[in-house]
Amino acid sequence: MPANIEKQLGAQLAKIRKERGLTQSELAELIDVTIETISRLERGVSVPSLKTLENISNVLNVPLKNIFDFEYPQKSRVSAIEKESIKLLSYLKTRRVDDIKMCCRILKSIFEQIEKNYQMKKK
Repeated sequence: MPANIEKQLGAQLAKIRKERGLTQSELAELIDVTIETISRLERGVSVPSLKTLENISNVLNVPLKNIFDFEYPQKSRVSAIEKESIKLLSYLKTRRVDDIKMCCRILKSIFEQIEKNYQMKKK
């Protein structure tokens, strides 16, 4: 276990990020910082601002308090669907509600068409 709070926090951030199946690069992109920033945070070289912690918490879909719970239980690796869902949800959080509703209707229509095409091919 790392000795100081910065190293404990960094180790915790790295552990949760890896549980979610994200690379440092992917996390950096999702919270709009550099890869070097993520690397420095995870190594305990830098201490994140509260805003950065909030962004990480939102993107990783983990309560902020769990980031400071250094006894946080390890979860099983996140599936590819969950990983992509996390990315999509993070992106949608930046959009307006009306835009999200429209996208939902479009996606539903697309998936209904895919299902129809699949059913037709089965016949």
